Amino acid sequence: MEYELDLDAAHVVEWLKREVASAGKPRFEIDASKMFFTDDAGGQLEAIAETDDLQALSTVGILEVKPLVDSGGHWLLRIRIEDVLGSGLPEGGTVSDESEEMTLQGFEEDFVKPDRGTAQVTVELETDQDRQKFERFLSDVQTDRHAS
Repeated sequence: MEYELDLDAAHVVEWLKREVASAGKPRFEIDASKMFFTDDAGGQLEAIAETDDLQALSTVGILEVKPLVDSGGHWLLRIRIEDVLGSGLPEGGTVSDESEEMTLQGFEEDFVKPDRGTAQVTVELETDQDRQKFERFLSDVQTDRHAS
């Protein structure tokens, strides 16, 4: 089952960066990606008149964190940040229809910014044991505790 969490995406990303830097042996698999999509601008961009036939360009960043197989537990933490870029193309002039892989640092630089985008943090859990393992991880994040 998937549950929405009341977590600050920026705090989780900062914790993960410190965890990766301090851990001798990785404990988590971390995957980040971004994709672009267009949608009818309609009510999303207030500066565009309703009669204009324009499309809003949005970008979505997804960061997924899960324990490595040998560490037990089967949970998946997902941070999804959607940001409406506007009615124009980014600096490169084109956008890919494919999802682009990115680093944790790249995810932070592109998506984790004050007052930018809408963040949603969720966790997928299947069993009570998974919940217990995730709660230990969550406690580490909230208390800023890292593996030694």
